[in-house]
Amino acid sequence: MDLLLNGINGGYLRNIILNATEHTERVDAAVAYASESDLLFDWCWDNKIPLHFWGRFDEQVPVGISVLDKFLNRKSGRYVCKLVRRFHPKVIWWRGYGAYIGSANLTQSAWWNNVEAGVFLTEAELAEGGHDLELDHMFAEIDKHAAPLTQELFDLLSARSKELTRRKVAEKADDDAMLATDLVPHWEGLARASSKSAGDRRRQAFLDEWNRTLQIIRDIASKISAEGNRPSWVGAQADQFLHAHYYQNTFDGRRADFESHFARNRMDPDAAVEKAIRWWRTLPSSSDENRMLNKTAPFLQKAFSERILGRLTEDQFVKVLGRVHATREYARRAPNRFIGLKGGKAYDIPEKVDALARHIFRAPGRGGVSVTETLAFVLYGGRPEEVPHRLWEALTDPKRKVELLGVSALGEIVGWALPDRYPPRNGRTSKALRSFGYDVTVHVG
Repeated sequence: MDLLLNGINGGYLRNIILNATEHTERVDAAVAYASESDLLFDWCWDNKIPLHFWGRFDEQVPVGISVLDKFLNRKSGRYVCKLVRRFHPKVIWWRGYGAYIGSANLTQSAWWNNVEAGVFLTEAELAEGGHDLELDHMFAEIDKHAAPLTQELFDLLSARSKELTRRKVAEKADDDAMLATDLVPHWEGLARASSKSAGDRRRQAFLDEWNRTLQIIRDIASKISAEGNRPSWVGAQADQFLHAHYYQNTFDGRRADFESHFARNRMDPDAAVEKAIRWWRTLPSSSDENRMLNKTAPFLQKAFSERILGRLTEDQFVKVLGRVHATREYARRAPNRFIGLKGGKAYDIPEKVDALARHIFRAPGRGGVSVTETLAFVLYGGRPEEVPHRLWEALTDPKRKVELLGVSALGEIVGWALPDRYPPRNGRTSKALRSFGYDVTVHVG
């Protein structure tokens, strides 16, 4: 975590942008006031990084007309601007890199001159604290009450902006009339929501999205299992189909540009899936997929079985967790200090995976929760159809939550342990589905 205090400690938002380009998959920015495009928006455009921006709507035109004009004129589904009432956050999430949460608006003064205070959390830190889930929920809640930028809304704000430059003191009647427009949904905000009801809504939103996405994967699995829709060297396996598509079809250089695919395919995901299936049928034999389906998957199913799980030794657990894709991905980007490794040395991926798995297994020695007990609870602690409910508890209940074992790893483990009922789901799976045009949440960790 970095503390950004502008000139007080030399920590500026601009410093983040200078290092984020190669790692950022998409930017989600919820910032109330924005007067400059060159701070963030032009950077996204120049680097071909998709941007979703939510700004404030009120009678003072908090988002500058020049900013709105650029969004409107670019006419791109990759660069989305929406406006919302009752809105005052300053959150910028460079997905794949990390998030800023603080006081700075998108203005020159805020980025350079003002006394501002905020923190930057890496993607690994977001996942460790479950903050990625909270931010996903925040953006989803905002979006439900936001209006897309249209020519009509732009014209309204442009006229208002001209009026504000002409008069210094706003007239209340005119303000009220302007705010009465139906171009932006009326919303009373979250002030009346209790913490319990807010938690219940987050839980239900998670379950709704999780179950909906699982059904999408099941539907795809049924398509690729049809005769003629699979390579001769492999059986029907949705995970490997999505794996191959993600790594071979969505990357633009070193970055997975799945958001561009989402923008193109969102109107007809079925057509995108059918196209990928035709590509999938032509693939030559692959030892990696054969190894996953014929060796790794049975190995993981046995290791996570109710009979074996609770008896795993530390070394056995390390070997098992090292074969979970989401764990390897998290270990690759996790800071060394997170997983108990000393600084000042470069570690290879196997070393980091080993350290992460041992750190997770040894949690009880640090006063944490036993990973095997939590996994047993998620997988076998009740009716099989309620696994997603228990998954939510494992992510949010301090008595269940395992340090550094996030939603992506847990979702994948569920699929390997219970393949007859649940397909594996991790961050890679969600990115592949999103590239087909499905509006699913990409969880990290």
